[in-house]
Amino acid sequence: MHRPMLLALAVVTTLGVSISTGQASPGLRDTLTDRFRLSRIEVQNPGVEGHVMKQGTVLRLQRNGMPANVLRTVQANTKSPRFHVRDYARVEVRQDGQLTLTPGALSLTKGTPLVVLDVKVDPDRVHLFTHTLDPVRLPDGRAAYGCTEFVFIFDPATLHQEDIATVVASRIDQWLSVIS
Repeated sequence: MHRPMLLALAVVTTLGVSISTGQASPGLRDTLTDRFRLSRIEVQNPGVEGHVMKQGTVLRLQRNGMPANVLRTVQANTKSPRFHVRDYARVEVRQDGQLTLTPGALSLTKGTPLVVLDVKVDPDRVHLFTHTLDPVRLPDGRAAYGCTEFVFIFDPATLHQEDIATVVASRIDQWLSVIS
């Protein structure tokens, strides 16, 4: 076989293996997006950039000191639309409760209201991409919206079996409780 053909076969084989092993239950993502309804934020008007235009589920942060990055948008040129730069500070919660935090420009306090911009379910983790409902004070006194990705790591069997009680009640709700 020629080298390009072998490479193509290796790629197809690798993709086939990764797609067929350890998938989360398809219903789990639906259940989570029903529970954590997505919000939409303003990015086109710089004067109100970050304002929640369509409010979904509002969450209350249950811990102090969680990092957030300041909302950023980009625009290729004056005629193109503006886009949200998905630059989230990351909070990773392992099964044993240990945290891995990436630094952020903001430090969120317990009780901070957050909205959900996206939910992603991988074979062994659930990602909640959040945005502060209101601007948060920066160290220099200005205010800005903050963005944090919460990653909850699970045993793949939990997500495959659609064990929503373990996913939500015993893990996510400890960090982010639903207000409305």
